Amino acid sequence: MEFLKSRLKKISDILENRELVLSIFLVFIAIIFIIQLFNIQIINGATYREQAENKIVRTETISASRGEIYDRNGVLLATNELTYNVEIYRTKVGTDLTNEAIKTLVDLLQSNGDKVYSTFPINDTLDNFSEEYLEDDDLRISFLESIDLSSESTFDDVIAYYSELYAVEDYSYEDKIKVIKVKYEANYNGYSLFNSAVIAKNISKNSVAQIEELKSKLYGINIVAVPKRYYVSDDFACHILGYVSSINNTEYNSLKDRGYTINSVIGKSGVEESMEQYLKGTDGVKKVVTDSLGNVTSELITQEAVSGNNVTLTIDYRIQQVVENALKSTLEGLQNGTLSSEPIPEAKAGSCVVLDVETGEVLAMASYPTYNINNFADGITTEQWQELISDAQNPMFNRAISGTYSPGSTYKMLMGIAGLESGQITVDEEYTDPGIYPYSYNPKCWIYTAHNITHGTINLTGALKGSCNCYFYEVGRRIGISTIVEWAKNFGLGQKTGIELSGEYSGNIAGDNADGWSLGDTLSASIGQSTNLFTPIQLANYISTIANGGTLNKVSLIKSVGNDVSFVSLSDVSEYMKEFTGVDFKSKELDISNEYIDAIKEGMYAVTTETGGTAADIFADSKVEVAGKTGTAQVSDGANNAIFVGFAPYDNPKIAVVAIVEHGSEGYYLAPMVKEITNEYFDIYTNDAQKEKTQNIVENKIEF
Repeated sequence: MEFLKSRLKKISDILENRELVLSIFLVFIAIIFIIQLFNIQIINGATYREQAENKIVRTETISASRGEIYDRNGVLLATNELTYNVEIYRTKVGTDLTNEAIKTLVDLLQSNGDKVYSTFPINDTLDNFSEEYLEDDDLRISFLESIDLSSESTFDDVIAYYSELYAVEDYSYEDKIKVIKVKYEANYNGYSLFNSAVIAKNISKNSVAQIEELKSKLYGINIVAVPKRYYVSDDFACHILGYVSSINNTEYNSLKDRGYTINSVIGKSGVEESMEQYLKGTDGVKKVVTDSLGNVTSELITQEAVSGNNVTLTIDYRIQQVVENALKSTLEGLQNGTLSSEPIPEAKAGSCVVLDVETGEVLAMASYPTYNINNFADGITTEQWQELISDAQNPMFNRAISGTYSPGSTYKMLMGIAGLESGQITVDEEYTDPGIYPYSYNPKCWIYTAHNITHGTINLTGALKGSCNCYFYEVGRRIGISTIVEWAKNFGLGQKTGIELSGEYSGNIAGDNADGWSLGDTLSASIGQSTNLFTPIQLANYISTIANGGTLNKVSLIKSVGNDVSFVSLSDVSEYMKEFTGVDFKSKELDISNEYIDAIKEGMYAVTTETGGTAADIFADSKVEVAGKTGTAQVSDGANNAIFVGFAPYDNPKIAVVAIVEHGSEGYYLAPMVKEITNEYFDIYTNDAQKEKTQNIVENKIEF
């Protein structure tokens, strides 16, 4: 018993010694770790090393869907469709197996009509440099020097170089090209064990299925589902919507910190470009574990992809369609002579803009010729690109905001207001047209040149109706060029509107820099000639300002930005657009006398309704009363440019329309087009109003 007590006492003493207990515990833990390390490194070391060497963990991007684009009525204009791309990673298998996998893949894709995406400079017949490299010596020589070949090297020398580099010397020529194109693109994009390169886009479902079946032999080949931009019509509103395309190196280097990858697509023009930061979604991220052959063994999504914001435009797809069709048919009518006194084959390009006169919203904006924006989503071919950029009519050029034109006689309304507001003329003052103006270089009125007669004695309204040059020469002489320039600026002419697109031109106001200016220059400027150059969008805003009684609005193309959960403040969008466009355009009241505005409107109304009006016969059976003005502007070469501006209805203006055709000869020829647009506009909105009224009656159970 005493022995037991003694033992218990010793144990108690030991337990009371905390430092000793802790030391024993730590030694015990250390022994466990040593045993485990011995097991991992010595007993099972070879097995674990092999597993570690064969397992690769990489981070992959989950592409976010781009925001959709709608018209003001909620009609879808740009969306996304799910497509499949093929990408390649490096693997730890040998070169021979990699080359065989690539050859097998290319054969598979070609059998299903799918193409390999590669920037390797080869032509379609696979026997020489691409056309671009053949035509550009500097480009070809730079390429040759980048691979240490002399500038005199042939295409065969290039193939020999890459055949050795990629170890395909023993392959047939055709099979060499298959491997070279893929490996060139992969290396160009820096592919590695952890970074992929896209080598085929939007492949067919057959290819997807066959690749999955052969996956164990297609080392490093991966299929990824990606959203691809899709436009509901190939060329509808193409200059407004713009297009997306693969990011280039310059763009990637400046944007990679904002979530872009080397495989990203980015807006290149139109709303796709200007609203890029809103349309672009936030890509997701997943961790992928593969074996040494590139086969995926597991994956985990660590960040979900978030779609971009939707953008609703101010345009009405119905009006846009009417405008595009009317512009195209007008050009065809001028070319074949059905609209003009004789065929005008050079009338191949033009523009038309329709604005809401109260808000400045763009209801339609067309430029012709057009181009296929869907071609860019998959990566436009070299042939398609060359066809676009070599077209003399420049289809990608947005004439509505970047084309600059002399306004011709459409400038005369501005001249009338400038003369009235400066007190140099009055509404009722009469002027006798001499036919030949007796100052400076003695310019003639158009009617005197054409028919050897004059407009007789007229007031401002009569001068606008008949478009009397001599009347406005006299106004210009009285008020001087500085007053003309002041009022041109008041109406926003010669200045960028700040519309939410890139590439807008400011144009030029004749006399703004009046060094060496003469009276003759002033006379020429007074009828919209000289160095006056304005864009259709500027002219449309100018006509809107007259129509609404003197408010110069900020032109707008964006109605809302957001999604089902939240919306972006339009004030925030506006601030961003100031930075994007570099323009801070502010709406303003011009404080023009109602009497003066009414006199100008009456003159424009007389153009379309009264005998002697330059477009009265065209609008005789119009569904709505239109006030307008024809314009014909001389150009240095070829037929004159044709212009027609107007607003409707006359007594309660809603829209302003400006149409311009390069080398269209006479503004008169565009009147039928404007008439068609105004008629269709009011048919559409009258029907909408009636439908809304009927709906309200039904929903609210209104009885009569």
